Amino acid sequence: AAALWFLLFGLMALATRGATPQPGPPTGQFGPEPPALAGLMTNGWRFTGHAVAATLLDLAARRLVTIEEIGPELALVRLARGGAPALRPYEQMVLDHVHKLAVDGVVATGALAEGNRNLDRWRKRFRNAVIDESRRLGFSQRRWGRANRRLLIVSAAVPAAAAALLGLNLLPDDGAGAAFGIGMLVFVGLGSLVERLNTERGTAAGAVVAGRWLGVREHLAGGRFAEQPAAAVTVWGHTLAYAAAMGLAPRAVAGLPIAVEADDSRAWSDYGGRWHLVQVRYGAPGPWGLIWGRTSWAVVGNGLLAGSGAFTLVIVGVILGSVLLGWEASDPITLALTAGVTVAAVPIALVLADHVAQLTVEGQLVRCRRHQVGGSGDSPVTYTYWIAIDDGRARAGRAFALEEKDFDRLAEGDLVRARVGRWLGRVREIEVLVPSRHRGTPPDPHPAPAR
Repeated sequence: AAALWFLLFGLMALATRGATPQPGPPTGQFGPEPPALAGLMTNGWRFTGHAVAATLLDLAARRLVTIEEIGPELALVRLARGGAPALRPYEQMVLDHVHKLAVDGVVATGALAEGNRNLDRWRKRFRNAVIDESRRLGFSQRRWGRANRRLLIVSAAVPAAAAALLGLNLLPDDGAGAAFGIGMLVFVGLGSLVERLNTERGTAAGAVVAGRWLGVREHLAGGRFAEQPAAAVTVWGHTLAYAAAMGLAPRAVAGLPIAVEADDSRAWSDYGGRWHLVQVRYGAPGPWGLIWGRTSWAVVGNGLLAGSGAFTLVIVGVILGSVLLGWEASDPITLALTAGVTVAAVPIALVLADHVAQLTVEGQLVRCRRHQVGGSGDSPVTYTYWIAIDDGRARAGRAFALEEKDFDRLAEGDLVRARVGRWLGRVREIEVLVPSRHRGTPPDPHPAPAR
């Protein structure tokens, strides 16, 4: 049954191969297709994240935004004044994202990765919008039609039922549930294989257009676009956008990180009126990292454990010294108790000092992160919750830990005031002064315009 199904699968895969484009002669003449669609066709109708940055470069070439290089680590995207013309859905997605992040019409290029959004879902919407346009123009289609897909899925029930019957005969009398599970596993596995191969394929018309764009790609490959920054779009215009979509301008794509996750340790902030980079450190250097961010009870418990360890270590040391060196301690118990109490007293004293000496930190939340702890083997999965606040004075700082209930009501971009323990880095109280514009609501006015 499995052999027959795979034979059917192979024949249908052979019959539904996409048309293979023949590269045309090298040319610098662009067609009417946008960069995202050109990149899709020259990459075998497989979507890449380059298309997102290339779309922004194309918007810059059309003067809907401008990209200005201010310094070696800072470039700005500035929105054009006035309304935008009618855009394709995926172009509007990119422009909307820039609008959401911009303050006074300006956003740093590095900050394009910021903002709370489901990036996988956003990328999928962008990809689907590009593919929808390709299908509407008749350039591509799904590999399996409805009839093809239905036939493969329904016929997969035959080897799945055969596997279940085989399991029913080989397993003990009470193995009916396990046999059914085997059949379901086979059915799901074959169905997953069908869906995995159900990719986009080019049509005959699409192969002709793709061949022309492959000729454009060969022409652009001879240029020096790999070293061009995103701001070079002011010189190269649409050419740089198409080069980026085809994977020929990696520096420009890296400089516009719209389709990548924001870096946990590098956050962009506009707090104070100027876009700037904030380096975020989680934990603390050296032994201090063992208690930084932990709760008071955890620090006290670890202190008591460390004190017990010190007590035991001194006792063992006295015994070994007596046996090996003949050294006799006058009062080993008192010596061990003194060492244990001293070691345990240090973290306990820090906990007490932490409750007394607290800092008030006010600024913009630039990072809200949840880190997994444990979860290996039999240990349960737990999480620690961290925030980083840009107070406008330093360009680097440590993240602070807090409780889950406080973490859940925060969002990156919130303006907050927090009371934080000086020694443990634990948030005692936090208040949202101005909600973030990343929460999905209309942008809130910012107290200081960026420039």
